[in-house]
Amino acid sequence: MNAPKPEKLICESCGKEFDCGAKVGKCWCFEVEVDKKTLTQLQEYYKSCVCEDCLQKLQSEEKIL
Repeated sequence: MNAPKPEKLICESCGKEFDCGAKVGKCWCFEVEVDKKTLTQLQEYYKSCVCEDCLQKLQSEEKIL
């Protein structure tokens, strides 16, 4: 049996393709901490995931727009 593989997604913020492993239980995004307000804004603004670069940028800025 093959191990589950990360899903290929397009970042809704910058348009870059990236691997998302959230559905297989292991993803780089699990290691990035954002405050509750920023997380809420992410969930309201984006329908899906953003890439690691964008999430890191949002984490450092703690804002969406």
